[in-house]
Amino acid sequence: MTDTANTKQLILDMTRQIIQEDGLQAISMRELGKRLALSRGAVYVYFKNKEDLLAYVTTENFYALKDQLENNISHATNSREIAFQILNTFYTFGIENQEYYQLMFLNQWDSTQHEDLHAAAKTVFGVFFKNFKKLDGLQGKIQKSPELLSSMASSMILGLVELNTSGHLEAEKGLNDPLKVIYSFIDLIFV
Repeated sequence: MTDTANTKQLILDMTRQIIQEDGLQAISMRELGKRLALSRGAVYVYFKNKEDLLAYVTTENFYALKDQLENNISHATNSREIAFQILNTFYTFGIENQEYYQLMFLNQWDSTQHEDLHAAAKTVFGVFFKNFKKLDGLQGKIQKSPELLSSMASSMILGLVELNTSGHLEAEKGLNDPLKVIYSFIDLIFV
């Protein structure tokens, strides 16, 4: 690895460490330079600004989520398991990576400035679509088009993660068991 690539990777690794330890609000070019013994200006050699840095990290996270989805789905043996892996993997990723989830799904990224990020995000939706399309040919018929089902599933999981994150998974709302909600949604998918 060249010094340039090595330094860039060190900046990315330190960014992730700061996010994990102190949250998104602690990220600054100055803090990164300080922790890595680089001048603040040196960090700007690799990333235009904080937004550019976080967009890069977010792009990596979309690809990591896509890889997790594909890996977990590849072990499924029937249509209900495929649907479960799509929903549960997406949900678990959101719960286990809340700071990154916020960047990925709650931050508005300009598609003209962050084309790579938007392309990476589309790969996640593509995994949803491809596998929901595959379900229609397996046991049981799905009631909605793969496009609509992909949108509905991602919206449901995004909402479920948000409810969990904000502490609103109360029993009186029927939300105290996220897996039960996921299985109930799967029941709605099939005729």
